Amino acid sequence: MMTSEGRTPQVPDATALPPLVVVIEDEAIVLAGYQMLFESWGYRVIAAQSADEAVSLVEEEGEAPGFILSDFRLRDGQTGTEAISMLRRSFGQGIPGAVVTGDTTVTGEGLKEAEAEGTPILHKPVNGRQLQDILSRSLG
Repeated sequence: MMTSEGRTPQVPDATALPPLVVVIEDEAIVLAGYQMLFESWGYRVIAAQSADEAVSLVEEEGEAPGFILSDFRLRDGQTGTEAISMLRRSFGQGIPGAVVTGDTTVTGEGLKEAEAEGTPILHKPVNGRQLQDILSRSLG
């Protein structure tokens, strides 16, 4: 059955869905904070505590993320740079992302790598306006 606009009813229009943002942060309270913040800005959020969990959740969602934000220091010695790379390998090399770090210098190996790949590095405490600017530029 077609509606008067020529579309099949009850099929969500994928283009009408807000962008999907993946956040990887191993501290549950910080992760919940990011999720609430991004949802308040109108994004759909996949919140994960590791890159592996993020990949599984994105596969369940069945849609490539529009943006990836990852804390730099994750559990088991994994870095946010590695996490973003893993998601890009699985869902698309062109996915924009950013790494959040408490380090005040960009001397760490993974941070230099992120910078070389053009991935923005945000320093804690993260400025909400700065984060919103990066998201809107990346997803806009």
